[in-house]
Amino acid sequence: MSNMMWMKVCVFLQLSCAALAQLSRSQGDCGGTVTGVEGAISSPGYPVSYPGNLDCTWTLPSRGGRLTLTFTDFQLERPFGLLSSQCNYDYVEVLQGDVLVGRWCGEDSPGTLTFGSRTARVRMVSDAHISRRGFRLQWSLRGTAPPCGGVMNSPYGEITSPSYPVDCPSSQDCTWTIAAQGGQIVASFQDFVLETGSSCQYDYVEIIIGDETPRRHCGSDLPADIASYSDVTLHFVSDENKEERGFQLFYSIQPLPNGGASAESGSDQPSTPS
Repeated sequence: MSNMMWMKVCVFLQLSCAALAQLSRSQGDCGGTVTGVEGAISSPGYPVSYPGNLDCTWTLPSRGGRLTLTFTDFQLERPFGLLSSQCNYDYVEVLQGDVLVGRWCGEDSPGTLTFGSRTARVRMVSDAHISRRGFRLQWSLRGTAPPCGGVMNSPYGEITSPSYPVDCPSSQDCTWTIAAQGGQIVASFQDFVLETGSSCQYDYVEIIIGDETPRRHCGSDLPADIASYSDVTLHFVSDENKEERGFQLFYSIQPLPNGGASAESGSDQPSTPS
């Protein structure tokens, strides 16, 4: 075989290996949850044609801020036939929470989309046939909710869910601890509206008193008043979907009468005077 033929074979093999490596990498970039305050998302393999049979979802939590998506390039398989208006082959759809914002295909770019406090999802689906360049978008997040939680050492105070009484941001995980400091904690929920779930699996507040088993609450029923000589911890979690108003709690730390000793750890009852 001539030297020229050998060179052609080597070049072909190098290109083939590079294409396979690119395909392997692109398949690994199919979806995920973004972090930070800005970035870019592109279809697998972009700007080379995307693979077939994709179903990728990227999740962009708003964390109480203003989320902006700007599609800077968009080229998918063109729709065809009676169902062309439904983007029946390859498409990108965007959801806000669980609500479909729109579905796009061909070269009909979504342009710029802006979301409030709801989590956004970008989903790309491709069939097994024609593929094109794909898409690329830039995203940015501004005005996120401030950090939540902390240790409450004041003799009285208020604890609210982030942004209360405006609907709570998605994807929150906050923990407050009310320190008893040798006194009795008295706390009462004044308002409580969270997403409802059969086992409070979506948004919830867990109340942990001393070493007791945590009690989880959701929906719109006010949790019972709290009276404890042990530290009280509130753990609030919100998921990426439906948001509600949240909660408001007032607490105070009452000194023991006559300087008496507190009850045993975990007990909600005062010790009996001798």
